[in-house]
Amino acid sequence: MRALKPFARGAAAFAGLLAYEAGAHHAAATPGEHGFGLALVLAPLFVIALSAAARSQRRAWLLPLWALVCAALWIAREPLAQHFAWGLYLEHAGFNLTLALVFGSTLLPGREPLCTQFAALMDGSLTPPVKRYTRQITVAWTLFFVAIAAISTVLFATAPIVEWSTFANYFALPLVGVMFVAEHAWRRFALPDTRRAGMLDAVRAYRRTMALRAGRAP
Repeated sequence: MRALKPFARGAAAFAGLLAYEAGAHHAAATPGEHGFGLALVLAPLFVIALSAAARSQRRAWLLPLWALVCAALWIAREPLAQHFAWGLYLEHAGFNLTLALVFGSTLLPGREPLCTQFAALMDGSLTPPVKRYTRQITVAWTLFFVAIAAISTVLFATAPIVEWSTFANYFALPLVGVMFVAEHAWRRFALPDTRRAGMLDAVRAYRRTMALRAGRAP
């Protein structure tokens, strides 16, 4: 049962993400849903800020500040709602650029590429060809997330909001899955003599790597 709990949490998080993206597209594609769109933009930020404030040692003044910001945004809700699409765009582009930074920062001199860390958690010691390959894949993921953010930006600036929303909410996430499948297939060709770890192994390695990185954070 314990082994199933992480998968249940992951499935619930994935279902929540799909519901959020469907709601975001509905708000972008439906006239008169500006208020709903603004709520979708602000709700995750409010929850994250409230959680951080509640856990902080400075919560005695952070929590009242959080409530004050909420009140100010409520007062300004009508003009903000007219521009809610900007919030959706900034969240989408910012999320992908953050992932690009997470992968790309590990390519700096003296750092171990993130995909190399994943491979080491799955297989232990790595051969030079595997290290070279995992560095290249880290570069590929970095460029992938930069490309998603760039396409999102171009569409937001030049196309109708519905077209941008269709890409951001219905195509971007499946493209991540396509990238996983393509990398898995390419690995069989590039490293034919290595152990073929499954995608679930990669997910577990990602979770462990993120946990280790969080533990090392000051």
